Amino acid sequence: MIRTFFTTSALAFVLAGTAQAQTVLDVVAWKGNEAEPAGLPELIEKFEAANPDIDVELTYVARKDVDKVIPPRLQSGNPPDVTMVDSSLVELWGGAGFLKDLSTESDWYGNMIPAVQNVMTTDGKIMVFPLEVIGMGNFVNMDLLAQAGIDKAPVTIDELTAACQALSAEGIAPMIFAGTFPAMLFVGANGIDPANNTSAKFGMGEMSFVEDANFNASLDGVRDLVAAECFDPELQAGLDPWATAPQEFKSGNVAILPQGAWNIGGFSSVDGLNYQFAPMPSSFTEYGLALDLVGPGWAIPTEAANAEAARKWVDFFAEEENLNVFLEAEGAYSPFMGGKATMPDLATPYTEAREKGSLILWPFSTLEFPKPLQSEWEDSITGFLLDIDQPNETTLQRWDDTIEDNL
Repeated sequence: MIRTFFTTSALAFVLAGTAQAQTVLDVVAWKGNEAEPAGLPELIEKFEAANPDIDVELTYVARKDVDKVIPPRLQSGNPPDVTMVDSSLVELWGGAGFLKDLSTESDWYGNMIPAVQNVMTTDGKIMVFPLEVIGMGNFVNMDLLAQAGIDKAPVTIDELTAACQALSAEGIAPMIFAGTFPAMLFVGANGIDPANNTSAKFGMGEMSFVEDANFNASLDGVRDLVAAECFDPELQAGLDPWATAPQEFKSGNVAILPQGAWNIGGFSSVDGLNYQFAPMPSSFTEYGLALDLVGPGWAIPTEAANAEAARKWVDFFAEEENLNVFLEAEGAYSPFMGGKATMPDLATPYTEAREKGSLILWPFSTLEFPKPLQSEWEDSITGFLLDIDQPNETTLQRWDDTIEDNL
C-alpha cells in the first residue's frame, strides 16, 4: 500500500490549484458600464451565486468599437466565450462561421415574437439569444406642455404642429430635431406606412425613394414643422443627438425630444422631471407610430474556450425573472411572447400604440435597409436641414444611390 502525506504547505498548494481551476467566463458587451449598466452587475452577481464554479469577467466595448475589437479575436481562434451582437453582426460573423448555432430546438426559441424570430433566424439557424425590443419615439415634458395649455403628448402631425405653436407662443423651446438621429426617426415614421411596409422593397432596390410619395411627403412634413416653429433647422443640424440633445431635455430646456427608450433610466433619475415616452407622430395613424428597434443579444463564438459555461450564461437570461432585470433597466420590451410587463407607466402612450398594432420594426435593425444607408441618412438629412429649400430629390437620390451601391 502506498500512502501519501501532505505537509501544511503542500496542502495549501493543492487547494490553491483547485481555486485556480475556476472557470473564467469571458463576456464582451456594449452594456454594463457605469453609464448604461443594463442591470448586468446585479445579474452577474446572481449568476455567479448560482454557478459558484464560474467567474464572469465582463469587458465593456462600445458598439462603435466592437467591429474593430472582436474580429481579430475571432480570426485568431481566441474569441470571448460570449459576445453581445446585433443583427448586422450576426449576419456578418455568423455568415463567416464564427458563431455557434444555439438551436431552434431551444426551449426559448418557439416563444420568440414571430417578427423577431424571422429577423434573427438565418438558414434555419439561430445564432443569437435576443435580449430586447426597444422603442424609439418622443420624450415629452408634460409640465412644459401644461404651461402651453396641453394635457397630452402629441401623437399626430396636427397635434405636434399645434403643440409647437402653443409652446413657441409661451417662449418655450418646442422640439429638438438633431439631424443625425431624432430627425431620422421622424422621417422614417412618416415615410414607412405600417399598413403597407415596403422597407424590404426599398432595401432590395425594387422601389425608389425618389419616386415614393410617402418619403417625399415626409420631407415636406419636416418643412411643415419648421413653419410651425418647432425648431430652427440650421441650429438643429449641428446639434449632438447623443450628448447635448438628451442633456437639454433632462435640464428642462426643451419640451419634445425624439430618442430611444434607453434614455428612460437616465431621465427618470432627474428629480422633478415629469415626462412621458410617446410614439412618433405620424401621418399614417391616429395613435402615433411605435418604432421598435430589434436590440442586441448574446452569441457564443464557435471556438469559445468555455462553451458549456457560455451556454449556462445564455440559459440564465432565458429565465424570465432574470431577463426582466435587464429589460427594466433598459426601458425595453421583451422579444418573447407573454410574460410580465416591464415598462414604466410613463411609457403608456408608446405601449398603447404598440397594442393598437401601430408599429414597425426599424428597418436598419432588421437589415431590410443595408447598414451603409444609415450613415447616408444621417449625412443627407443633416444636409437637408442646412438647406431646407433644396428639392427632395437631392436627398432621396442619395439614398437610392446607396442602395444601388450595396446590392
